[in-house]
Amino acid sequence: MSESILIKRRQILAAAIAAPFAALTLPTYANGPRTRDWRAVLLDRDRYLELERPQSGEKASFCYYRRGKGWDTRGYNIACNILRDVESKKVVQISPKLIDLLFLQVAWLRMNNLPSKLIINSGYRTAAFNASLEGAAKDSMHVHARAADIKIPGVETEQIAKLAKAIGVGGVGVYPAKEFIHVDIGKVRSWRVGQYAPHEESWLAAYDNQEIDQALHSIEGPGTGRIIYG
Repeated sequence: MSESILIKRRQILAAAIAAPFAALTLPTYANGPRTRDWRAVLLDRDRYLELERPQSGEKASFCYYRRGKGWDTRGYNIACNILRDVESKKVVQISPKLIDLLFLQVAWLRMNNLPSKLIINSGYRTAAFNASLEGAAKDSMHVHARAADIKIPGVETEQIAKLAKAIGVGGVGVYPAKEFIHVDIGKVRSWRVGQYAPHEESWLAAYDNQEIDQALHSIEGPGTGRIIYG
């Protein structure tokens, strides 16, 4: 299969995926001028991203889409590399819609003069690596190259999550203790992981076994060992 055919197919795929954004054109008032959806307005231009991957020590600033020309193969490949499974070093085609989702977050932050450097904690995961992670969904969007765990230094986790939810595409998971959010392009949904996950023991570090026993000690009484009604 020739490179030109691959590029054409990517462009067609990208256009089809971006269509839901561009199609959201709402009238300001009857028979008057129409105002485009803000997401479509931001996407209607050259699209640049600045990504950093701490696990691999990589940074990249690139254009992955050029207005009037379509997807930039070089920029798209950079995004796929940064979002690869760093454990296996496997690179796959990342969903263009996920890349656009990351761009929309960064674009909004730039427009509001806020920090916009995007840190990628996790992108694509092989099924084997995903299965090795405690608490990871078996059919995670990460396995399908349709999810990323991100943080933006200088912007609070909650603010990034609100922005992702406002974009209205896919799932948003908030992990305040680890200071990152999960975004994907699956079904629209959201969840939040508490300050301390049940499997984490770090919060017990300040207590010794005697203090734990004292706190959890229960005084035996008449009702111990049976159900009491009323």
